[in-house]
Amino acid sequence: MDQILAFILAIVPILVIFIGLVFLKKSGTLMGVIGWLLTVVLAVVFFNTSPEIAIEASIAGALASFGISLMVLFTILQVTMMDVTGAIKSITQFIKSIAAERYEQIMILNVGLGTFLVAIGATPVTMLPPIMIALGFSPVAAVALPCLGYDPLTSFSLLAVPITLPAQVFGFDVMPLALNISLFLPVVSTGLALGMLWVADGIQGLKKGIVPALVAGLTLGLSTIVFVRVLPDVKLVGVCAGLCAIVMLLLLRVVQGKPILQKKEDRKKIAADGGSYMPLWKAVAPWAVLVVFCVFISIPFITTILHDATSSFNVINIAAGKPGDMKWLAQAYTWVLVSTVLTAPLLLKTKAETVNVLKIWIKRAWSPTLAAMVFFAIAYVMDWSARGVIDGKLTVAPDMNMNVVIGATLAAYLGVMAFPLVSPLLGLFGGFVSGSEASSNVMFHGILKKSTEMLSLDFLQVYAAHAVAGGIASGIAVAKIVNAAAVIDKIGIEGEVIRKSAAVIFILAILIGIMLSAWIVLF
Repeated sequence: MDQILAFILAIVPILVIFIGLVFLKKSGTLMGVIGWLLTVVLAVVFFNTSPEIAIEASIAGALASFGISLMVLFTILQVTMMDVTGAIKSITQFIKSIAAERYEQIMILNVGLGTFLVAIGATPVTMLPPIMIALGFSPVAAVALPCLGYDPLTSFSLLAVPITLPAQVFGFDVMPLALNISLFLPVVSTGLALGMLWVADGIQGLKKGIVPALVAGLTLGLSTIVFVRVLPDVKLVGVCAGLCAIVMLLLLRVVQGKPILQKKEDRKKIAADGGSYMPLWKAVAPWAVLVVFCVFISIPFITTILHDATSSFNVINIAAGKPGDMKWLAQAYTWVLVSTVLTAPLLLKTKAETVNVLKIWIKRAWSPTLAAMVFFAIAYVMDWSARGVIDGKLTVAPDMNMNVVIGATLAAYLGVMAFPLVSPLLGLFGGFVSGSEASSNVMFHGILKKSTEMLSLDFLQVYAAHAVAGGIASGIAVAKIVNAAAVIDKIGIEGEVIRKSAAVIFILAILIGIMLSAWIVLF
């Protein structure tokens, strides 16, 4: 098959998904299912993939998605319980008592708190949209801002799984990769902070909120450079950087001579608005318990104990032993469910209220959960295409593998000068398809290794740029947008959110390519 024709066929599913979302305004779940079916057909008909491998890859992808799809499922349950019982309302009232203006709220919640939450394994795209709505933001902004806030330090999310996982799988030292990634982040995090202002309120938002955006973005990026170098483990980088951003935003108010909290009478007025007031400690109990659990399971010897305790249930084999060890008790989604169940007696008052929560949860959760699974399935079908199984192991990806076709075509036609400019788009592509930087980093490791060897480029520099671009893809990743839209009952606005955020994401991807090219030339 002609290389250009193969390249076009390989990217057809993504083009179809993008057109359906952005121009036809179809739901992310529907376009995900259509994209998966199209990927399977193309893999079988044009890319020498057996139907069995295509189906097994889809199942492996669905199982591999559990870090996101089950996280979606259980965090929507938790947020729904907090929403129905009034906990979200009380948290919002407390946030209003912080004497922060609209643009400071955007930075505190979506840059600082969002980074902290995703670093410990929680899901800001599920937790924050109801709060954003309650603070008076539009549905599009309430969905887009937490998704953009997921982006700056995605490489260090889930206790740095997106970079530690490929390091373990492919056997390289994670520290040089983390150091290379950190160098991009002052520009990326500041760009995303400014992009949030534009998404929320256009040019007026940029004018009014530029100072807190610069403080939040630069603090996040520069502190990451420091923490990567001084902390003993990269797992805690995102946690510390997120907290630094919050502290600096509050210190900014002090420097400007503004109060951090509103006057007492104003706080009482806000707390009383709209009816009964749930004590804050009770309102945040599910999140507080979750944070404790996430920190607890991040301790290596605790993780080992939990894993060994359920070793007989952890392994699920599909084809060639994939996806392998599920590590049920070491996964954040397990503890989201546990924290929800443990705190339910604090929040739920009656049986009828409990039934109502479950009904709303099922209505909200099925679509984003399915979307996360099918987008991972697409990623795995592409990754397993043209492969076979020999002696119980997947063969090395051949020339007709869909991902290899994409990467090799770009390397062949772009050359050593242009490839670094464009290679971050592979990360953007992978993050958009799978909804996960971790999946993108694993999928494209082999492609980038081969391409950089062909072009005599520094692999870790190129791979770092790829990882950062895969992280910023969260702003337009359908799985995350569907998740955020579901918790505020706004399924169907995914295309509008992507249209609003796409310019920010593509400009940053281009900047990443320019920075990578400059470092290759200079160093």
